[in-house]
Amino acid sequence: MVLTKQKIEKLEKEFFEKIKEILLENKTELVKGFNSKENIKRDYSNLGYKENDVEKGAERVIQSIICKNTDWEVNSAPISSDLLFETAEAMINIDAKTYKEKHQEHNKINVGANQISYGQHMPMKSLGTGTKYTWKAALRTIYHHQTYGEIPCLTFFIKFIYDDENKTLKKIELVSVPNGILEDIYGNIFVRGKSEIVAGKPVRDIRVVINKFENPKIIGRWKRKETIFP
Repeated sequence: MVLTKQKIEKLEKEFFEKIKEILLENKTELVKGFNSKENIKRDYSNLGYKENDVEKGAERVIQSIICKNTDWEVNSAPISSDLLFETAEAMINIDAKTYKEKHQEHNKINVGANQISYGQHMPMKSLGTGTKYTWKAALRTIYHHQTYGEIPCLTFFIKFIYDDENKTLKKIELVSVPNGILEDIYGNIFVRGKSEIVAGKPVRDIRVVINKFENPKIIGRWKRKETIFP
């Protein structure tokens, strides 16, 4: 397979549409699974769990649904998103992001270096202090698979937004972040994340700005963000 930029974005579209179809067809199970934590909340609510613990449960629900509806194989690579699947055409990284309704940023997602391939060595500058730093994605743009040869890294995020008080689900969005080979197409898609900035050093996390890449520039007739629920 010759991995041109056009081919990579075509695969991003195909797998985005496949994941979207699976989530929409299993929307009831997805919502029920996310809300199922409330069935036993009296047994863990006083244990001081953190908000990112909600993501762990969401990821279990996603993995269950994906595995039941595809023939994708789970891959155990240590550097990847929380969910990594392999196919003959691509490596599929999927990460759940959970936000309280009052804390969510409609156009941004917090990402870690091991969750995307975009920004292989991108110079950045703080708008507030002018400090120069670096963003360096940890995922490869292309994997060298022993069976399938060279296949691209595709990265997807499923964003869960839930009620501040009762923790029940309010909204789900699916987002595709471009492969790093498409950097010269989409440019700088980042703003500062939560990491402390040290001059000249790479940061561990950053935020992607969705509307900087939401409209694909090579393969048309799709969006890189879709609402799954409600």
